[in-house]
Amino acid sequence: MPLVAQATTPEAVYSRSHQVAIAGADLPSDGFYTDRDWSVALSYSDGVYKYYGTKNRDQSHISLSGAVVSGTKSRRIYTWNNNGTKYRVTRQTSDNSNIRLQVVSPKGVVVLNRLLKLTDDPS
Repeated sequence: MPLVAQATTPEAVYSRSHQVAIAGADLPSDGFYTDRDWSVALSYSDGVYKYYGTKNRDQSHISLSGAVVSGTKSRRIYTWNNNGTKYRVTRQTSDNSNIRLQVVSPKGVVVLNRLLKLTDDPS
């Protein structure tokens, strides 16, 4: 999958400190979301949204920070940009137990579109 091509080692993490504030924005829950193939840890600290995604099969991963927030009050979209590849998490504010994860190539092609469930244990 294209995520593997974008995967990084912890030493080569892409970091970006750009964030757009939306008045009254509901923060995504810090949490660990997963399905059988993908795992995503989300956090918010010091005014920065952070994303850590893992492909479960081979443990390749990517770590991003500084999401741009868009959407509506009831449907928030958090987008991290990694050299043109966009990692997008969409969350209904009324449903904290699921997120939609999309990875969009620099050409605008959706290469991953999955619904992930909140999990208590990241192991």
